[in-house]
Amino acid sequence: MKYKNLNLKYALVNAAYLMMLCATAGYSYNFLSQIGFQDGAIGIIIALISVCGVIGQTISGSIIDKSEKLDEKTFISLSMIVTIVLSFLLILYKGQSILTILLVIVCFTSAAIGMPFLNSMAFIYEQEGQTINYGLGRGVGSAAYAVGSALLGRLWSWGGKDILPIYVLALACLVLLSVRLMPTAKKQASEGEAGEKVSQISYGEFFRKYNKIVLVVASLILLYFCHMLVNTYFAKVITNIIGEEVAAVSGAVEGIQGTALFIQAMVELPTMFTFALILKKVSVNKLLMIAAVVYSLKHIMILFCPNVPMLYVSMVLQMFSYAIIVPAAVYFSNENVAAEDRNKGQAVMGVTATIGGLLASLIGGQLFQYMSISAVLTIGVVASCIGTVLMIIGIRNSEKQS
Repeated sequence: MKYKNLNLKYALVNAAYLMMLCATAGYSYNFLSQIGFQDGAIGIIIALISVCGVIGQTISGSIIDKSEKLDEKTFISLSMIVTIVLSFLLILYKGQSILTILLVIVCFTSAAIGMPFLNSMAFIYEQEGQTINYGLGRGVGSAAYAVGSALLGRLWSWGGKDILPIYVLALACLVLLSVRLMPTAKKQASEGEAGEKVSQISYGEFFRKYNKIVLVVASLILLYFCHMLVNTYFAKVITNIIGEEVAAVSGAVEGIQGTALFIQAMVELPTMFTFALILKKVSVNKLLMIAAVVYSLKHIMILFCPNVPMLYVSMVLQMFSYAIIVPAAVYFSNENVAAEDRNKGQAVMGVTATIGGLLASLIGGQLFQYMSISAVLTIGVVASCIGTVLMIIGIRNSEKQS
């Protein structure tokens, strides 16, 4: 059976999803700080979002693999319904309280929890004999992330923090609509090859079975730690560059932040769109090593950034770092994990970013209370460089075991 306009529909889901995530991932610190929460409390709140994401993604991966009725499409749809309801409640309730914290944690978690399974959907369709361009879909998503970041930055100047839950609600509705337009793949496509039963191994057994990917997973966590340290506390990084007086002007930080995130996401497009072609010329293993090195270079540039134009220049390196690592990690997992463990493998790769974000928000929130921004960023850069070394060692070990 040939699905009609499959690539177009998959690209639309990616676009809507990434456009929504630019708000929950890129502006959560701004939102919480302007409500009145302190850095330490914000770090804990964002860390709890990450913890819930880790638990949710790992448990959900196992449930989807084992279930005969629940598939990736249904799971993403349900998570969007939860996001819609909770973002609506955030619009109505604006106080600085435990209720606000709970609403933010559950809403932002439900918004992000389905992303690994959107990746899995691409390979499910391929198992059915469909032709789907994952890089194209992810590239369109990056473009949407760029547009969403710039748009939200401008809207913030007009409506302040109250614009964020309205924006999330609108985009969650679009994600729900677009994912329902996706065709429903046959459930046997998510089973093992040749009709084998889906594996029911635990995550401990998974890592023992696939020990060759452990260092790569650790590397991704460290690289994402520095990446998320910058992105989560981008407002503080920008304030450090432009000064407290300029930053005090309403919407000044968000305007620069929106432009920086726009550039960062837009430069991903050439890489994302051509990733399938790149993969034919360069192995996924080499791509991961190259991306790790460039990632650390980008983080070093941000650490020593003297002004806003140079900050924008550092964002360009996203083209050769994050834009490569995200799809390459998906393909790396697909090549090194058996079909019956597919969702566990993709969930593990997705959780690396979540764990990196958890550590960045929790550690960063505490450190920023006692250390300068430069000192905290230095810690992040050291972690990034260690991650690059682990990536190279991990890939070499993986190749030896293959």
